[in-house]
Amino acid sequence: MLENGGATVTAPSERLIRRIKRDFPRGTDDDVIKRLTALAPDVSSERLQAALVLGAAGKWNRFEQQLRRLARDWRDVLAAGGLAGEDWESRLAEALPWVPALTVVPQPDDAPTVQLRAARRDASAPRRVVVRRPHRARPR
Repeated sequence: MLENGGATVTAPSERLIRRIKRDFPRGTDDDVIKRLTALAPDVSSERLQAALVLGAAGKWNRFEQQLRRLARDWRDVLAAGGLAGEDWESRLAEALPWVPALTVVPQPDDAPTVQLRAARRDASAPRRVVVRRPHRARPR
């Protein structure tokens, strides 16, 4: 929680921010994070924030629709985001996997150096396939 001029603000969790950055286009993702941070404290739980994001499926207009739905009834947001049932905790854990933090262990000066490879992408991230079609010259 953050303090903002006397009002309490709950920022999205790190795992939710990773999901937002994965689902929404660059630029829009920052706007989604700002809108979630500006939510009132009584509707800013990670469950509700995640339901807003999951129900939007990476589309800005659907995210705005989810915010309007939240103003009417928060239970509709949970249903649209798939987090309304009794198994919401397992669904949330599946949609927002935890990534273990990197711990640095000090090594003696004479320890061998290890070259690290780049990490593999998150298995839950969608694959993007680019199909290139051959260019056809138009007849004049």
